[in-house]
Amino acid sequence: MTNAFYSQFAANSVKTSVLSVEILRDALLPRLLGDDSSGILYWAGKDLARQFPIASNDDLCTFVEQAGWGHLVVTSETNNLLTYELTGEPVARRNAAVKEPDYMLETGFLAEQAAQRFNCVSEAKITASKRLKIQIAVTVDHNQALTNHDPATPIEVVRPQVTDDTEQTD
Repeated sequence: MTNAFYSQFAANSVKTSVLSVEILRDALLPRLLGDDSSGILYWAGKDLARQFPIASNDDLCTFVEQAGWGHLVVTSETNNLLTYELTGEPVARRNAAVKEPDYMLETGFLAEQAAQRFNCVSEAKITASKRLKIQIAVTVDHNQALTNHDPATPIEVVRPQVTDDTEQTD
């Protein structure tokens, strides 16, 4: 179901209203979840990553953009640490409009994507939060293998069609 669900909406040329997403994300959920909002959103991000497993960093960056979370870049990758930067218009907009925007959904999502890829416990935290950029570090613990882990088949990430608007002249 998740691959079909993802494909149907990612390939849709009609984009959803940013307002509807922001109302749910930054107005409704924090009020419903109260003081536990950050922890629950982190868990929700991990759950989403299990529903939408992604095979590569390129696909991960594309998915994050399609989800409307911003522009994701892998800034460094070592054996035990992955560092990401989340930037772009969604980050700038949320930081300008919301007093204390919460990026724990994205943080949990990145943590679980690493756990699934490396088959071991991974945790993530925000290491820098600026007006236009969020830095997220994912620590991978290769000494703690996931138990009862049945890797899911990664979704097929829909790539945006790139059109060449330039005319060929001879």
